[in-house]
Amino acid sequence: MTANRIHFSLLFVAFVGVLTGCYKAPEFINPVYSCECGTVTFGESLYTLKMAEAVVPDSLEPMSRSYHIVADLRTPDEVDAHVAAHDLTFHFSFPILDDLVYYVQQEDVQHLVQVINHGDDLFPIRNYKATDGSIVINPAYNGGEETVEFNLSIRESVDSILVGLPIAFTGTFTGIID
Repeated sequence: MTANRIHFSLLFVAFVGVLTGCYKAPEFINPVYSCECGTVTFGESLYTLKMAEAVVPDSLEPMSRSYHIVADLRTPDEVDAHVAAHDLTFHFSFPILDDLVYYVQQEDVQHLVQVINHGDDLFPIRNYKATDGSIVINPAYNGGEETVEFNLSIRESVDSILVGLPIAFTGTFTGIID
């Protein structure tokens, strides 16, 4: 009798465990990162930004700026299929914002444009440099939203040598200065 009771108790515990341990989870929805802070056009394609940062890198110079933006170059279908990351990044900085328009062919604007493609085994990172164009900055002197527009012509840089034809690279984004 005791053996039946133990056997029944074990079956009951297993049955309760199965009932409480199994449930239907909601369908997974892949998050799409978008900061809704701007767009870029690379070549002839328009992309929304998934990140835009505007920071004051020098605490002694409140008008110093460093900007970094990232756009996802994958199609929506590729994002849903979890294809390896394929991003466009643009980093540029100024020791001090002393003008509203900066012409890259006339001023030394520290910048780097990169296409990072984790699905490309031969050239996972491609570097580009601006050869012509302008960057227009509407600075947030007292903090807040700062709008940046750029209209550049870039070329691929391989071992510091420009190769290939110029590519149109334009965009507008908003960063927050604290």
